[in-house]
Amino acid sequence: MKLKLINVWRARWTMFLVVFLPAMPAVAGPRETNLWSLVSPDGQCAISVSGTAAGDLTYQVTRAGKIVIAQSPLGLRCDQQDFGHSLTLDHAGKIEERREKYNLFTGPQPQVDHVLNHRRLTFRNTNNLPVEVELAASDEGVAFRYRFTENGGTVRIVESELTGFTLPLDARGWMQPYHAAGPYTPAYEDFYFHVSPGEPPPDSRAKAVGWAFPALFQVPGAATWVLLTESGTDESYCACHLAPDSSGGIYQIAFPLADETTRGYTNEFSPEPRYTLPWTMPWRVMVMGKSAGDIATATLVTDLAAPSRVADTSWIKPGRASWAWWSYPDGPATADRFNEFTDFAAKMGWEYTLFDAGWWKPGLKDIARHSLSKGVMPLAWLYATDFYYPKQGEKKLDEMAAAGVRGVKVDFWCSDRQEAIAAQQRLMKDAAARKLVVNLHGCTIPRGWQRTWPNFLTCEAVLGNESYFYEPRYTDKAAELNTVLPFTRNAVGPMDVTPVACSPKKYVRTTTAAHELAAAIIYTSGIIHYADRPEFFETLPPEVLQLLRDTPAQWDETRCLVGEPGQVAIFARRSGDNWFIAGINGTTNGLPANLDLSLYKQYQHRIAITEGTNANMQVTAAPLENSTQWQHTIPSRGGFILRLNK
Repeated sequence: MKLKLINVWRARWTMFLVVFLPAMPAVAGPRETNLWSLVSPDGQCAISVSGTAAGDLTYQVTRAGKIVIAQSPLGLRCDQQDFGHSLTLDHAGKIEERREKYNLFTGPQPQVDHVLNHRRLTFRNTNNLPVEVELAASDEGVAFRYRFTENGGTVRIVESELTGFTLPLDARGWMQPYHAAGPYTPAYEDFYFHVSPGEPPPDSRAKAVGWAFPALFQVPGAATWVLLTESGTDESYCACHLAPDSSGGIYQIAFPLADETTRGYTNEFSPEPRYTLPWTMPWRVMVMGKSAGDIATATLVTDLAAPSRVADTSWIKPGRASWAWWSYPDGPATADRFNEFTDFAAKMGWEYTLFDAGWWKPGLKDIARHSLSKGVMPLAWLYATDFYYPKQGEKKLDEMAAAGVRGVKVDFWCSDRQEAIAAQQRLMKDAAARKLVVNLHGCTIPRGWQRTWPNFLTCEAVLGNESYFYEPRYTDKAAELNTVLPFTRNAVGPMDVTPVACSPKKYVRTTTAAHELAAAIIYTSGIIHYADRPEFFETLPPEVLQLLRDTPAQWDETRCLVGEPGQVAIFARRSGDNWFIAGINGTTNGLPANLDLSLYKQYQHRIAITEGTNANMQVTAAPLENSTQWQHTIPSRGGFILRLNK
């Protein structure tokens, strides 16, 4: 019945809006009785809300006057209250302009200064209770969220959202299955699949119970790419995903399943979100652009997130880290082993070293003291369950701070439920109070948290290079996945994929060493955990070792030069007066890279890093002519780096 109603809505409104929406003014006119619109500052991105005679609400999204998200349902069903049907308009607010100006320690750019338009629409249900739909429109896309404005301390439960996203049936998407609960799921660790609307999620690395955020689509009729995701999720709500049934191209919001939980913690409530009124819910976000590169470099997710809650951020330092676990997953976890990787970080000028699981065997005190004596900041692994209990979590963080640890990697959350989100928010708050940075693993994707909690520098939520231990298909699919991640997972926040994992492991790597090095520059992470051992890095040419010393974790500027998810990704990133151009091939064929370097003509000291004789393990570094053009064929699953200095 729900699908039938949605199709009726679509048929009723699509023809009207195709004809009239592009000409609609940004400001409501006196005749606007059942259509309320909002347009971005540049006039390209628009969202409109429509009301039927029966009081059902839908919305539509366009870019440059062409439909990107067709008529889609809005509304909430709550305990004892229906905010999805028979709604009447109470008030349509005026358009407000808001300027979002803030700093990012981890993102495509360090300073953001964007203008967004906002508008609030208030409706009432049959019991005369209000629900507000807030719209936002940016030059990078649109968003909306719900708000209950009543006071009085009432606890309300959202039993379901009617919210959906209707994609044209000729769209093509890159989507990741959302996993059923298990010992290590859900944790957003799967491949992205190239699918059409309506296709069910495959049982890939676990049983699929839906589609995960973010979801990337190319909409040919609108000449637009669109990324669906969330922003501003906090302790008042759960993290959401998309339901498995997308019949007719309609993807609907779904809540976590009842059996999702962090091991060692028992859920107290059902999985539906509940909170005390008043209640502002997360943004449903649609990032849009004419190219996939526009998606990769957008900041709409953080533009919509709550401002920083950390008053003094001077102590927060993005950086690079050495990491022993990938090289020695079975131990022994000895002081000598940890100190070896600390010493290598000091030699490379990297800011951090990570003491992963097993640090308790030698104990933190001595290995942390050694790290600090070398000028390297230590990070330590912890288990997520402790942080569901405030006093227990604070005690753990106090122990870390007392030992000289400067940040924590907290692992195995495996839940999107509201309790998990609340525990993560509390962790970031309590860590900031002790001047500790945070890395989440076995977790959900970030939802703008890198702005709200700037000490949150990275998180996993990605099928990364640990997969060479566990996933036989990673051999064949890693190269393709690497060219999808910049436009999906990494587009919503920092990603701890642990790059430059070259030494042989259980499953054979088929990407080249140049591909692995280039991916480390393309990916964004506030802490870059270089995966391999010192012995491998020391086989690299001196120019490459110097590059690893000079490439930062925080970039001054990011440009996407070529972005074709699943095939090729080429990015240019600037640090001070140095440019680094990195490209990776996701296919088994050689791909031509014809780059216009005229914008970089003043950068006359140039080095090209490409495949060596043994492409799997070696790279070469050679001077590059000072030309305005560079032509190169990227080998199968290969990569390259151009370093351009003034």
